[in-house]
Amino acid sequence: MAAQSTNFPYLGSPKRSLLNPLKSKTRWLGAVAIAVSIGLTPALPMLGSSSALYGATSLNELISLRDELLYTLENPPESAGNSRQLMSLFPNHRREPSQQIIEQLRHVEVQIMIEQRANDNWKQAISLANQAVDIGKSSQISWETRQQMATFWQRAIANLQEIPQDSFLSRQATAKIAEYQENYNRLKFQLRNAQSEILEEIRVRSGLSRNATISVCNLNRHCASLRGSQTPASPASLIKVPVAIALLHKAAEEQVSFDKEIYVEGGNFTEDASSIRARQSYSLQMLMAQMIDHSSNIATNQLIDYLSADYINKLLERHGYQKTRVQFKLMGDRIMPFRPGRGRNSMTSDELTEMMVEIYNYEHPHSELLIDALGHQYDREIGYQALQGLKAQWLGEKTGQNSRVIGTTLAASIDGERYIITITDNSAGNIPQVRRAIAGIAEHIIMRGQL
Repeated sequence: MAAQSTNFPYLGSPKRSLLNPLKSKTRWLGAVAIAVSIGLTPALPMLGSSSALYGATSLNELISLRDELLYTLENPPESAGNSRQLMSLFPNHRREPSQQIIEQLRHVEVQIMIEQRANDNWKQAISLANQAVDIGKSSQISWETRQQMATFWQRAIANLQEIPQDSFLSRQATAKIAEYQENYNRLKFQLRNAQSEILEEIRVRSGLSRNATISVCNLNRHCASLRGSQTPASPASLIKVPVAIALLHKAAEEQVSFDKEIYVEGGNFTEDASSIRARQSYSLQMLMAQMIDHSSNIATNQLIDYLSADYINKLLERHGYQKTRVQFKLMGDRIMPFRPGRGRNSMTSDELTEMMVEIYNYEHPHSELLIDALGHQYDREIGYQALQGLKAQWLGEKTGQNSRVIGTTLAASIDGERYIITITDNSAGNIPQVRRAIAGIAEHIIMRGQL
């Protein structure tokens, strides 16, 4: 029989291969009962070998091996010669042969369970891959079908990743993962290009300039971007979002209450439409709220001093933000604050969108305080107005505008799913165009059901 071609010196009689399959299954059920009675069924250790187990290299050979072991347990050797032969198979053990066989049976049963699960995952992965291939044979492949194909490849990869390292299928699974990942990456690249083309069409229809950047993500981080990695001419007041994130972390690290009051130095005064005044004390929560919902430059400058630009930028770097940096305090039309800093502030719409995703996913300490401030945004001329009359709900926003740039980042529930939309344009007067772009993105999501 096939199992005899392995290196395992089977213990049973050649007649074992002629046993009735029903009897074999009965004996297997008996083995399960034995395993339960001697405590073999709880979580068992991995065997640490994916190449062979006592000579078996496949699930079928493992099952044959198990049958041989069961037969030997049911028909122990009677002669001294057979006993000595059995002991010779286990030279490093001093236990009784039956105990050694039970140990072997224990290992084999564990590996059978591993291989059965691995086989199930393998078959499911192959089936999903075949479905992706079949869809790709169509003469007309739309954006939706590419998305469906990408989902199939992604699910196939996930199934292969469930195959343990100590399975016989491990090496094959590793090779297939590399193959499927290449297919998935190619499709994702095509989808990103298609999404960028959609955002470019929206940009053109809305009247935004060629320098506009657009980034859109849902909270599961399915994103689309148009020049989202490029830095605008200035981040303007949008830079206040990373300052607020740094404050959340600083307070958590030092266990500082947001009720703690901070004195606003006179040197941090600049033109400001908020209620924050220099040479007065305010709580950290008040300063953060006024910085976000009323875009207070005075509050921002005092918080930059409280945190230090060095702390803010190191925290941004630790979180993977490569282009967002706070180097300079904010000023109004004429008045420059003292100790303004060196260099220029910078950010991208991609990184700002990711920050907003983190905030609305509650991935920062005390995210709820920042969400509350964003939800009380005083300036509702851009994103809030853009969503009026659509199947969408405005959740919060931070706008920014100076002589060089107009921009906004907002959270919205669109067709029942939460999204972050960030738009910047190097033209200060393009508020209507930004509104039209936001409305166009929302309408696209509502119509397609996704990005």
